[in-house]
Amino acid sequence: MHKIAVLMLGILLAEATCLAAETFPVAPGLKLEVNLPGQKWQISRQAPEFLFLETVEDLKHEPAAPGKEIETLKGLARLRLGANELFIFNPDSGAVLTIDFSPLRGDEKAPEERTVASSARYAGESLESEEGVEGVETKTDKVHVPGADFAHRIQASYRQRGKPVKFTGIVGFVDPYWFYLYFKDPLRNPGDAEDMRRILDSLVLKSAGGN
Repeated sequence: MHKIAVLMLGILLAEATCLAAETFPVAPGLKLEVNLPGQKWQISRQAPEFLFLETVEDLKHEPAAPGKEIETLKGLARLRLGANELFIFNPDSGAVLTIDFSPLRGDEKAPEERTVASSARYAGESLESEEGVEGVETKTDKVHVPGADFAHRIQASYRQRGKPVKFTGIVGFVDPYWFYLYFKDPLRNPGDAEDMRRILDSLVLKSAGGN
């Protein structure tokens, strides 16, 4: 009986370690707390190599790409990916969450919730315009992100160059920043979707001076 109790305690401690919260500055005056459910998930301020290569490939197929040299496309890929503050990814499956915080511009006013909801719907609809994408099905709903003023979630499924993809996005606002969390799942690992649900549920936005 004692051995079983010790074993159970070890399992609980291991799970607690996997779910230990990490906090990252994501914008001036703002930080993001996140729990990673297991060692297969990595977090970085730099885009993973597989995402960089995928972005270059996507750029090759865009209408403005013909004639552009590969080094030019690589530079455009770095610029596009550089807009994100963090990347959470499974390097074995290619599933990746991109995290972008963008401040209000100039005299731009803080949005109302209906504006955030409209932006989420637009983000879902815009998937149809991506290169090689077809059969897009989307739905949006309100979601709670602790610390955010408003947030709405996009859930979508589609095929890109013939391969099935699942997409989960969160568009939200925390004064004075819009934020965009986009998870692309190529469905190579059946556990990635549940892991990402847990990751997104764990997110907490805090002021940089808070606890």
